[in-house]
Amino acid sequence: MPFVVRDQAGAIVQLRDSGEEWLEVDNPEVSAFLHQLSSDEAKQALSATDSDMVRVIDDLVDLLVANQVLIFTELPERVQTKLLARKQLRKDVNALQNLIIDDEGLF
Repeated sequence: MPFVVRDQAGAIVQLRDSGEEWLEVDNPEVSAFLHQLSSDEAKQALSATDSDMVRVIDDLVDLLVANQVLIFTELPERVQTKLLARKQLRKDVNALQNLIIDDEGLF
């Protein structure tokens, strides 16, 4: 490896064990492709955890408020609004899920 596969613009889009065009591993184009590939994968992995982290932060704020470490009203108004909106959305989604489960149980 690496045999390269290029797109119509001539950019490397894939590396293979066999093919028509061979480039050395230390070729700048191959290095750039591998760097971009690892960068894209890292970005995708980070994005995949974003929603989980938001939930962690929501739960952390709730815990800090419950233990009176943080006073909710001392948070900036925009933060309060967003947290309350998310809490309401979660409540609504949970209510809908409960309705769906109840409906499925009837049949």
